[in-house]
Amino acid sequence: MNAKTLRIFVALSILLLGGVIVVQYYWFNQAYNIQDRDFDQRTTAALRVVCKRILAFNKNPNNKIIDPVERVTSNYYTVQVNDTINHMILEEFLKQEFAHNDIRINFEFGIYDCLKDNIRYTSFVCHSENCDRSDSTSSYHFPDLDIHNYYFGVHFPDKKLFLLSDLDNWFVSSAILLVVMAFFVYALMLIFKQKRLSEIQNDFINNMTHEFKTPISTISISSEVLMKPEIVNTPERLLSYAAIIRKEAARLKKNVDTVLQTANIAQKIDKLNFEEVDIHELINELSINCEPLFKEKNGELIIDLKATHSIIKADRLHFTNIIHNLIDNGVKYCERPPVIIITSENIGNNLMVSVKDNGIGISERDQKQVFNKFFRVHTGDVHNVKGFGLGLYYVKEMVEGHKGTILLKSKLGEGCEFRLLLPCIA
Repeated sequence: MNAKTLRIFVALSILLLGGVIVVQYYWFNQAYNIQDRDFDQRTTAALRVVCKRILAFNKNPNNKIIDPVERVTSNYYTVQVNDTINHMILEEFLKQEFAHNDIRINFEFGIYDCLKDNIRYTSFVCHSENCDRSDSTSSYHFPDLDIHNYYFGVHFPDKKLFLLSDLDNWFVSSAILLVVMAFFVYALMLIFKQKRLSEIQNDFINNMTHEFKTPISTISISSEVLMKPEIVNTPERLLSYAAIIRKEAARLKKNVDTVLQTANIAQKIDKLNFEEVDIHELINELSINCEPLFKEKNGELIIDLKATHSIIKADRLHFTNIIHNLIDNGVKYCERPPVIIITSENIGNNLMVSVKDNGIGISERDQKQVFNKFFRVHTGDVHNVKGFGLGLYYVKEMVEGHKGTILLKSKLGEGCEFRLLLPCIA
């Protein structure tokens, strides 16, 4: 799947998922509104009957009110009675009529007193078995309305939960949709990951092909020259071509060793030969070996070791490779005379070794992947720097094998600084 097709597929998939979510929300909202209207109709009908029964109980059936029930808020109703109200009778009537209309929900009510001009009695009525109210006192603040007749108010604190409990099927379908979406997102992540791995693999194969093809071609051409009988008459040419073959064979061996070394790095970590190593001594020895490289590049290697405790448990060979890889990385990715600064200091019981260069730097995007296997920093369509993308992967794995950590600080055009933090010997 090429990049354009993948982008179209992802865009259409996102639009489709967005449409499904919008439709699901719309119908869920519609279903909730239908439940709310049904609840309102049943509650209004029940409260009208309660009003009639109170008037009948008070032997005042002629006191007729055209529309006694008013829905003040979504979960608060008032009922005008224009007659005295007994709270015990009211509670019993409310229970009966709510049960008759299948309104099985906790509620609280309050009775308005005309003489005192306030709500004089409130009570909470539990319906559910797991109701945790310790008494029947209502905690709801019944608002004072601009009504100066006898009335009572009914509040449903759990109305929203009650309505949602009747939408189980919608919750199940929504949960299924979420699971499907999660799997889809996971599948997209896998696709992008596989695409990225495929790109890295192809890049690695191309680099490896180039790295192996060049010396093989050189050896092939040189061997053809050596096969000519007249070459014996020119010993200088013979030695020259023999030297070329030897040089390219060494280059091939180095490339093969690099690939094989990283391929079984996990086994190497398990077999690290730990010993007490003075890192200052190791770095100074390595700097001497690197002098010809910096002379050739007109560069400079600056050593500034200030740590007072520089002995750690390490595998001398692999730790030398760690520092050498970081130096080599700084030299290769530098478009001017390289300047590498190696410093050390103690942080608590740890030794910090910093390798800083003046190279091209690494972008924030690439910094997240620079330690991944086969990853190479993007420098355009052409890789001017040879390699397989294994150096920093090897460094990170080996540092962690030494129970240490590695941090990278870099900005494009300002070089890189690699900080190794390793435990010192007490």
